[in-house]
Amino acid sequence: MPITLFATLGKAYRFLWDERRDLFAYAFLPVLLVSFIQIAGLWLTGDWQLFFEALSATPESAHTPHRPLDPREIPAADIAAMVANAIAAFAAYAMFAVAWFRRYLIGPESTTVGAAMRWGQRQWRFVARFFMLIFVVLLLGVLATLPLSLFTNANPILDMFARTAIVIASLLVTDRLLLILPAAALDHNLGIRDAANATAGKSWYMVGLYLFSLLPMLFALIIIGQIIAGLAIGLGGPSLSFMFVALLLQQSIMFVAIAAQVTALAEAYRQLVLPPA
Repeated sequence: MPITLFATLGKAYRFLWDERRDLFAYAFLPVLLVSFIQIAGLWLTGDWQLFFEALSATPESAHTPHRPLDPREIPAADIAAMVANAIAAFAAYAMFAVAWFRRYLIGPESTTVGAAMRWGQRQWRFVARFFMLIFVVLLLGVLATLPLSLFTNANPILDMFARTAIVIASLLVTDRLLLILPAAALDHNLGIRDAANATAGKSWYMVGLYLFSLLPMLFALIIIGQIIAGLAIGLGGPSLSFMFVALLLQQSIMFVAIAAQVTALAEAYRQLVLPPA
């Protein structure tokens, strides 16, 4: 049976719907962790009030030119909050992705959700593979950019086309190598070359999985964001508790999007790498 993009996506979304109770159980801790770190940072820095100030700004003030911010002027508390948010978001992603890859490809294991989400050597291996993938893509991008820049600096149009080509090529390379992530979650020894061989002739299929698995939830996130903004205006004043609820809702949608992408990638791994059952 031929492998098709929409068949894979349909199977992934059906799995999410059929296993929605497990999805809630697995995503609960990551959503709570990321939301708590974010609201704590907003509270400590006082930046949570800026959201309400932006909503209440007049059209005239919105078009007032602002002086570019010097990075050296960013308060240390804001920098610490950004770093904490980034670490929490990535750690939560790694915990959830590893557990959900295994949930799809292995099935319910004889363990609790808490044990499945516990950080250990498997998660460290997943993180190492993730950064190895980023390093390879960045290295290839730099190697492609340097020689092209010698020929395109004098021609802005040619430079634009060259940069677009590099972005597309980077996306194709990245998505073809993504199979090393489910392999890490399953403790399989699948390297960069193995992943590239497994996805030979499937570049656009992998790009489609990466993009279209996210799009429905990202579209929902935009709609929910507009609704939250409308509710915030109706409050008549800043509310930290409202911000926390909004962050919980936002992160819930984000992790459904992550689950969709992980499930689609796991199905691709099953079809392209695992031997037939």
